[in-house]
Amino acid sequence: MSTINIIVVDDHALVRQGIVSMLSSVEEIEVVGEAENGVEALKMLEKGLPDILLVDINMPLMDGVTLSEKAIALYPELKVIILSMDVTMNYVKKSIQAGVRGYIPKDSSRETLIEAITKVRDGDKFFSEKVSEVILKGFYDNDISDKPKKSGDLSKREEEVLKLIASGMSNRDIADKLFISIRTVDAHRNHIIQKLKLRSTAELVKYAIKNQIIELD
Repeated sequence: MSTINIIVVDDHALVRQGIVSMLSSVEEIEVVGEAENGVEALKMLEKGLPDILLVDINMPLMDGVTLSEKAIALYPELKVIILSMDVTMNYVKKSIQAGVRGYIPKDSSRETLIEAITKVRDGDKFFSEKVSEVILKGFYDNDISDKPKKSGDLSKREEEVLKLIASGMSNRDIADKLFISIRTVDAHRNHIIQKLKLRSTAELVKYAIKNQIIELD
């Protein structure tokens, strides 16, 4: 397995150094840079892209959401994971809209952080259980009464893929379950988003809840 190159962005030196130290102990991960704010991080990206940008939310000069939005706009191939104590619907929603591929709380375990990094590097998205609960609760409480979009144009396979996506399965798990390639799963996901005129995986989840494709426990 190839090495996963990471830049860590956090304004608290002790926290940043702790994250770097923890990640440096993982054989397949290499921290190739550190930045204490978004402005500094963007300058580092000009010199070379890592596989993953690991970003805090609250930082001086440029916050993590703004950094994520600017970085992804400049470098669409860049994958961003938010690592923050702020797990609120406002931050999570803005981060997803900015294009981040993962969001986990800072109190997550070492294993969870490594799993998030690995899955995002492999092309999947990773939102911790706590973050997923915030997303679902926020959509359910605030938007459940919205008029749902029609799904009649979806094929039977697309409806099946939609249900698995909304259930929280990764592209790899869906591919294994349906005996298709990850690329095919991603193609189905894009077709579903286009047909339903949605913008993100988070909106797919919202759609699935509204239309009772999946149920909240």
